[in-house]
Amino acid sequence: MAQTPEVLGKVKSDKIAEASGLAASAALPGYYWTHNDSGGKNEVYLLDSEGKLVSIVKLKGSVNRDWEDIAENIGPGGKHYVYVGDIGNNLQLKIDMQIYRFPAPTTLPGDKTTVHADVLFIRYPDGFRDAESLMIDPIGKCIYIVSKREKQVSLYKVPAQYFNFKDQQQATLEKVLTLPYTWITAGDISQNGEHIVIKDKSHIYYWRRKGKEPIEETMARPATLLPYVPEKQGEGLTISVDNKGYLTISEGKKPDLFYYPHLFR
Repeated sequence: MAQTPEVLGKVKSDKIAEASGLAASAALPGYYWTHNDSGGKNEVYLLDSEGKLVSIVKLKGSVNRDWEDIAENIGPGGKHYVYVGDIGNNLQLKIDMQIYRFPAPTTLPGDKTTVHADVLFIRYPDGFRDAESLMIDPIGKCIYIVSKREKQVSLYKVPAQYFNFKDQQQATLEKVLTLPYTWITAGDISQNGEHIVIKDKSHIYYWRRKGKEPIEETMARPATLLPYVPEKQGEGLTISVDNKGYLTISEGKKPDLFYYPHLFR
């Protein structure tokens, strides 16, 4: 679907070499989280609405083995947290994946700060998978991951009892749905839990939730295509906090921060 997006700004900072995820912040409206791909520093980056880097947050004790997606939504106590998915596995290594979580700041951090991030170790019930999509469901209080490479990818769920996970806990994912897509590189659930998007190289797929049904029930219905102009290595996708549009970013050098106006109803 052709629609030229708005360019909010260009990410010019040399700190961001491969922007592999994107998350709109509800705790800091008008700001966005991103991070680098595998081998980058164990840092996440806060951008303003023009793509300018305003803060670097280091996750103490973590390693950026293959960070592939980021999300901000509720967590323990109903407070907002930032979630980072160390879920890439191009080589099908027989190792656990990690989800990191730290409290979302409600005031702008300094230029550089360090936080402790709780980590949940996760494994798949059906072998080892590469994934690039981490989504937080504020209604069902669940964490979802979409696999990447299969001809028909799968939707996995962290069991609900681990939504408020303790640091260093381990969980086995539940496979809850097979989807007729491949090469899924990003995903997001809106802050109110009503809207779901995932993307591949050329398309963005959208679902609207009915009431409080499980995400897997929503995504079992046919998706609607949203406008998207393919980006080279486009791997970041997020729904705006006000549900009036969605944003994308690519792993390219000095990428544009694109905004698609779209009133989610």
